[in-house]
Amino acid sequence: MELISNIPNEILFVGAIYKHPDYLVEYGHYVKSKYDFADEATKFFYDAALIIYETRTQEFNKTSVLTFMAEDESRLSQYKRLKGWSTIEYYMSLANDDDIKGYFNILKKYSLLREYQRNGFNIEGILKHRQFEMFGAQDIYKLIRGKADKINTVIITNDDAEILNNGLLPMVNERLSVPDMGLPFQYPIMNDLFRGLKLGTVMFNGMPSNAGKTRYMMAIVAYVTLVQKQKALLLLNEMDLESVRYCLLVTAINNPEFQELHGHRFHKDEREITLGMYRDANGNFIFRKQNEDGEYIESIDEFTARVYEESEEYRNVLDVCQWIESESQGLIIAKDVSADYSDKSLRFEIQKAALTQGVKYVFYDTLKNDIASIGEWAAFKVTATELEEIAKNLKIFIYGSIQLAENAHEYLPDELNSNNIAESKMIKHVAWTMVLFKEIPKDKFAKYQYISHDPEWGGDCAHRLNPDRRYYVGNIDKNRFGEKKKIMFEVNLNQNVWKEVGVCTRK
Repeated sequence: MELISNIPNEILFVGAIYKHPDYLVEYGHYVKSKYDFADEATKFFYDAALIIYETRTQEFNKTSVLTFMAEDESRLSQYKRLKGWSTIEYYMSLANDDDIKGYFNILKKYSLLREYQRNGFNIEGILKHRQFEMFGAQDIYKLIRGKADKINTVIITNDDAEILNNGLLPMVNERLSVPDMGLPFQYPIMNDLFRGLKLGTVMFNGMPSNAGKTRYMMAIVAYVTLVQKQKALLLLNEMDLESVRYCLLVTAINNPEFQELHGHRFHKDEREITLGMYRDANGNFIFRKQNEDGEYIESIDEFTARVYEESEEYRNVLDVCQWIESESQGLIIAKDVSADYSDKSLRFEIQKAALTQGVKYVFYDTLKNDIASIGEWAAFKVTATELEEIAKNLKIFIYGSIQLAENAHEYLPDELNSNNIAESKMIKHVAWTMVLFKEIPKDKFAKYQYISHDPEWGGDCAHRLNPDRRYYVGNIDKNRFGEKKKIMFEVNLNQNVWKEVGVCTRK
């Protein structure tokens, strides 16, 4: 019996992809052309579309497609044999790109039937069923259970089913040479407890309003990109892009892990940079010259040249700017999503960055519910669950910052828990790791101390809090990787310095 196929639907699906290439973001992860296309031409044009979208351009036209085809002689030959762009135009003329979901479901339905045939299953009864046209792939799977489980897993979920108890010895031995760790980040205690930033997981970190949650996130973003050289997608719905640029700059200026790389060891407040205030050799700010009436008598170009000449601080800031630009080329992709932070929009932006840019690390500030969906509490949990599923399916790391409820102010920092999250305590069940931060009030310093390793003593020592410093407690409320601790940070928000000093304890 000839293998079943539905070539007209394959044509419609591929035509819709070429009319609306961004559909590859939504469906590309689930299409397995080896199984899903029975026709040589549709498989060829789909495979080409995916490669073009991922590695060349997201704009499909005759020129961009032909340019890709011409890169390889055998590929160009096949393109010409299949009548090239005229075939693609014909596909597009037939397709209604609004019907892509239906085309996809039918594609999977026939793909599943075809694999059943290849594996010796009799599908005649299914084809003759009076409701066959209404069946989806899952409906067909329910009719052929048992031995068909593995086929269904590959076709429907795009994953190969595996025997769980196989491969245990190789897995254990592999860990001797390559420990199961994620990407290391700059906070040693957290890095050890969380085993780094692990792909396939989500981390939620919460703080009260205006406490610095975006700044803390940006410190990690800077480390991931500038030190670890990994691409990161930054999704913002509160702080604007210019503010984030300032934050990135002061992070690189003031923290030692970046100073070691750019070579300048000095400190500079963000406020001074935003106001254009730089000191001369005597420590005095340099101001633009004015007459007695307060009118400027120095042009902007003259003032800039004088600041450059008189201020080493200014020259150092410029050097760090150039260093960031050269070191982060193409590594930080930032997107303002404040106009649309629906679950659908977030999924699209994350999938597109992963597909076309190879992004493995995503940072979202601030996590909010999908206001267009169900009630606020439930929608917030749905959004968190959506992020967790995306991380798992794409094997990427997702960080989400959370604003704590107003009643968080009623708790001491080491007492915070998931009940203090503004929208929903239930997202704790979705998170792999969750840390809740709050500043220790000055009048509570006497209650706390931190424990850290002292190399001179060769052991752990208790330290009192310095009354001239600010301290935050990062209360680990969820950790699927093991132990939960309360971590103390010495913080300078003006310079975006978050120094992990030790484990917080009460005296």
